Amino acid sequence: MNLESSLVIDGLDCSIPSAVYLEKLRAGGVDCMHLSIEDMDGRGNVHPFVFVYERLDELGGAMEIAKTVAEIRDCKQRGVLSLVLGWQGADPIGTEHGTLRAYYELGLRIVGITYNITNRYGGGCLDPGARLTLDGRSLVEQAHSLGMLMDVGGHTGEQTSLDVIAMSAGRPVICSHTALAALNPNPRNTSDRVCEAIAGSGGVIGVLCLSDFLMRNASNAVAGAPSPQAPLSVYLDHLDYLKRLVGPDHIGIGPDFVHGHDFAKPGAWPGERFTMDMVGTLTPEGTILYADGFQSIDQLPTVVAGLQARGWTPSEIAKVKGENWARVYGVAWGG
Repeated sequence: MNLESSLVIDGLDCSIPSAVYLEKLRAGGVDCMHLSIEDMDGRGNVHPFVFVYERLDELGGAMEIAKTVAEIRDCKQRGVLSLVLGWQGADPIGTEHGTLRAYYELGLRIVGITYNITNRYGGGCLDPGARLTLDGRSLVEQAHSLGMLMDVGGHTGEQTSLDVIAMSAGRPVICSHTALAALNPNPRNTSDRVCEAIAGSGGVIGVLCLSDFLMRNASNAVAGAPSPQAPLSVYLDHLDYLKRLVGPDHIGIGPDFVHGHDFAKPGAWPGERFTMDMVGTLTPEGTILYADGFQSIDQLPTVVAGLQARGWTPSEIAKVKGENWARVYGVAWGG
């Protein structure tokens, strides 16, 4: 696999599409971005699909929504950056049967279950033993019938994640963005058991670069105090660990950047205000810190250099940079 010609996919990003971010993506060598579109305007005043389409209009064709892997590759050939649309939690879908179909027609291709807190579909990461509910099972069935990709782990609780994977025989399931509980036991992070189950489905685990989840845990967290900033070596450690655990065919980049949002500004991050017995919060209030050396998508080449220094082959790096995401998208979407 040619590292230079392979697809580069940012496996999860919350940044607002803009001319500034487009240049960052280009500097990072990115061809496609999985955009999480919940509350895209940061205030809930505009429907997120409307907001995204308006931002793309402003960019005059420099970014396009892709609904198939063929469209992602076509955009790359034309020098256009493609967006894959996803939701981290299923709450916006509501109770009306058929709503998911409407969002599919608008471009939604990836669906999570819940964002940390248990909802009508299943358990969040703060309730790891909660099971996928009957509504959750219906959601998964509808997603599969449409050819959408289920996104579990991370924000979704362990048992609910395993239930989704068990329902998805023959279909890949992903975790778009997480860190590894084996290396840092933060409740937001994903266990080896879930990672192995995702890989067993043919899916991919995307590794995020937020210092909170790479570094913060019960032994070092003080409620309200900032997490220590992770060095790039810690981020690379998570990629190395996954390579040993599930192999290079099941790893992706899912950094979870938030460029353009008000809460991305220093001191403005509200944190995850969810009480836990073991530690005051999942994350502190204050500045969002990413791993030093991967604080923006334009620093993706630094990650690649780090993997090369650790002995990853060009083929393995090409897979992690995007070809693994492309493969799993194609299987789930049928093209």
